[in-house]
Formats: sequence, structure tokens, C-alpha cells
Amino acid sequence: MEPNKFTILGSSSGVPQAERNSSGYILDVNGRLNLIDCGGGVTSSFLRRGFNPLDINRIFISHTHPDHVSDLSLFIQMIYLTGREGKLDIFVPDEFVDPLRAYLYAVYIIAEKLPFDLQIIGYEEGLIINDDFKLTAITNSHLSQYSEWVTRLNLPNKMQSHSFQIEVGQKRLFYSGDIGSFDDIREHLDSNNFVVMEMTHFDIEAFFDLAPTIDVGEFVITHLSGNDEVSKLNLMARKAGMHNFSTAVDGMELWL
Repeated sequence: MEPNKFTILGSSSGVPQAERNSSGYILDVNGRLNLIDCGGGVTSSFLRRGFNPLDINRIFISHTHPDHVSDLSLFIQMIYLTGREGKLDIFVPDEFVDPLRAYLYAVYIIAEKLPFDLQIIGYEEGLIINDDFKLTAITNSHLSQYSEWVTRLNLPNKMQSHSFQIEVGQKRLFYSGDIGSFDDIREHLDSNNFVVMEMTHFDIEAFFDLAPTIDVGEFVITHLSGNDEVSKLNLMARKAGMHNFSTAVDGMELWL
């Protein structure tokens, strides 16, 4: 049996790019595939990496920005057209359960018609899965920037955004998702083999000041804006004396 791995399907920032797909990741544990986030281009990237849609076990969505969910209905359609049977669990923030169900009906992905049991499961902070791996959702402040508009327009949005702590046997991987501040996740980073961290929404210089003091096997920086940003980040890492730093590319594999 091949070792467990975490594959980056999309490493782009929220601005679509020709050379990178939007956010999406595959956690492969014992040959069972778990999709984490599903932004634009993720479905094609999944197939390009040679994955089988019938091997999808669960889907997890960190928050509902388009660059993390825009391919979700297409991904479900792919699973259906491939001939899936059995059950498919999709874990989404509580605020997204009813809108997602309504959207799937609107695009004619009708749960009652599917040959498999599609379960849309809402979650908040805390443990989601403790099976062949353990996944814990950790609330972050990424969507709090919308609080004024949510209040002003009396929107139902709860501004739910999460990071994920993942444990596979003795290996630990932390996925930041999109965050509002480095303080959202700092206390959770020590003792992880990998930290897959977005680098768009907080003070980069502050990160490089703190990162050498954190006990992490490797920082893998994702949510990137292009080659100029990659060059800038690599230069900053060298100046900070960091040897456990890399920038993500689509198709990158982290072995667990």
C-alpha cells in the first residue's frame, strides 16, 4: 500500500490565474480520498493527477468564498456520472447547508434522483472526523471583515471560516484555509509535520519574524498570486534563515 499523502490540486489566490487552479487539496489515507475545498479548476486538476472519482470518501469545505467552493457542484456531477454508489458526506459550515441544497436543486443535481446517498452535513468548531484520520475544525476570523454588511443588510450569513488540524497516525498537518490574522492559528502550529498556509490575508513580515521560533517540519505556502510573489516570498525566507519553507505548486505532494 502506498504511503498516505496530501496533494495540492490548486494553489492560486482568490484572483484566478492561467497557471494555477483555485484552492483544493486531496488527503489520501489508505487509498480513500478526501477532498478539502473545491475552487475553480479543481475538478480538472483532480483528474489530471490521476485520481479516481469513485475513490472519494468525504468532502470538507473550509468557508464559502468562490475560490473555495465554485467547482463543488461540478465535482458532485463528476462523481454521479462516474457511477458512484453508497454514501457521500459533504461537510460544510452550518451557514451553507440550506443554500447549497437550494443551489444543487437549481442546477438539477437533485439528491433524491442520485444513485447514492448525498449527505450535506453542517459543522461548527470542533472535531468532525475521528476515523482512519482525525480532522478538527478551528474557527478563524477571515470572514469577520463582512460584519458591517451582514448587519446593515440583515443577512443570514454567520461569517463561518475554519482551519483544519489533520492527524494521520503519528503525522500532523495543519491547513490554515484563509485566515484573518496570523494570531488565528499561531497556537495550533507547533509539532506539525506540515503547515499548509495561505499567505494573502495577513502581515507577511510578521510571519517571517515569528516562523523561525515555531516547531514545524515544513511550511508550505499556498494561495499565491503569481511568480513575482513566489520570488518575493522565497527571498524573505532566505533572509529569515528558514530552511523549512517552500511555496506550493499545483500537483505538489506531501507524504504522511
